[in-house]
Amino acid sequence: MNALHQLRQWFMGLERRERLVLGSGGVILFLVIIYAGIVSPYSSHRQALKAQVQQQIALLAWMRPAATRIESLRGTRPGALPGGSLLSVVNSSVAGAGLGNALQQAQQASDGSVRAQFSGADFDSLVRWLDTLHRNYGVAPADMSVTRGSGPGLVNVNLKLQGAAP
Repeated sequence: MNALHQLRQWFMGLERRERLVLGSGGVILFLVIIYAGIVSPYSSHRQALKAQVQQQIALLAWMRPAATRIESLRGTRPGALPGGSLLSVVNSSVAGAGLGNALQQAQQASDGSVRAQFSGADFDSLVRWLDTLHRNYGVAPADMSVTRGSGPGLVNVNLKLQGAAP
């Protein structure tokens, strides 16, 4: 309180013109602080939000046709197995995937699944082949065992392939 009283006495001791200049400078300083601390950040934030809204509108415009396409595809299933046999699909697609030499055995089980055994198969080719089977025919591994092969990137695999449920 004492310092405030001394400041007031000092201010009142100034000439009228000095008090006017100092007071108007204080008001200007106060307005600059208000603008820099409140108005400018608010305005910048508002502009950023407007830009974000425009981006969201553009994204929504892109998503609406995509959502329609997804809905139309939702009811579709992967293609039917040619000849109705999962074993024939496995045998015919293995060579195309570059895994023909690695396939040791492929047998159809009574439940319609196929057990396949690969020795020294290229891992990347095997994964691409499984992905192709899944995308084209809805076939997926139901059980799979992978061990390291005799060379880099080579694996020994025992797997059970299950077709898509009707």
